[in-house]
Amino acid sequence: MNDLDRELVSIVLPVYNGEKYISLSIESCLKQTHKNIELIIVNDCSTDGTLSIINKYAQRDDRIKIINNVENRKLPTSLNIGHNEATGKFITWTSDDNFYELNAVEKLLKALAENKADIVYSDIYLINEFDDRVKEVRLLAFENIVFGNVIGSCFLYKKEVFEKNKGYNEEFFLIEDYDFWLRAVLHSKYFKLNQFLYNYRIHEDSLTNQISTVSGKQILWQKNIRKMYLEFSEIFLDDNFEAFSQLQIKILSCQKLKFDWIIQNYSTIKTFQKNISKNKNFPNKKTTGKVFLNQMILIMTRNFDSKKCWFYCFFIFKRYFYYLDKNSTKTLIKYSFFK
Repeated sequence: MNDLDRELVSIVLPVYNGEKYISLSIESCLKQTHKNIELIIVNDCSTDGTLSIINKYAQRDDRIKIINNVENRKLPTSLNIGHNEATGKFITWTSDDNFYELNAVEKLLKALAENKADIVYSDIYLINEFDDRVKEVRLLAFENIVFGNVIGSCFLYKKEVFEKNKGYNEEFFLIEDYDFWLRAVLHSKYFKLNQFLYNYRIHEDSLTNQISTVSGKQILWQKNIRKMYLEFSEIFLDDNFEAFSQLQIKILSCQKLKFDWIIQNYSTIKTFQKNISKNKNFPNKKTTGKVFLNQMILIMTRNFDSKKCWFYCFFIFKRYFYYLDKNSTKTLIKYSFFK
């Protein structure tokens, strides 16, 4: 047994009415090739058979600890409750409708140690309600986190990351994970492991699906996104951070944005890019620049204007020349010839 094998990993599993899939989720934790785990299940006042199921597992395996909330507290609060009970040096959390590959914790822990990182995350499989794999999801490069949550659902981090972040923001229900990752950018080192170690289930009752189908949740998501981006952009800008947060919101929610707005606010965008490139998680200025370049091209093509397109292409070409690759160059040339 090596030193990593001895490390205790805490897995937090918050659940609300998860009787349909939770058995598979629990078993994927208990059957990990890394055996030294504790599984902290936070039952958020489930009204179905969840409690009965998790109690049966707890009776058979003393690595399980069950916490029953006395009132429904929602996901971010349940995460904080579970994390505060964790005794491992390393922590992850999962959902009742998803499950790990059996070597996930072992692989993540090894990658964390070998790359001297604080947070490691991996690619995932998408599965349907029958556990069939429907797609492999290769997550975007970390630099894209400025415009979207690229961490996904399979990750491991040192407990000190949680402590430095002062936990999950309990006001940011539906974006608690994205907010957590953005705040951790300031003090923790990320590493992406290019392996598929997790199965993320697509189904109509998931919180992700409810954001787009339930109006109340969609409104709350939009409200919290605006506040989160405003707080994040303010860290890297002395002024006009409202404008940059507006750019982030438009990109994340796939809303149209006139390219003239980009031109008017380019100095702010440039300053943000320059400042965030000083962060240890953005060491490659060219990679970071490509992220911004790709977003500029996307905004231009979404709001096609045949009369001004050549001018917009020239604007992008002049300011992002250093970051151009074959595909982006072809796109700019193509749109330059529209009249």
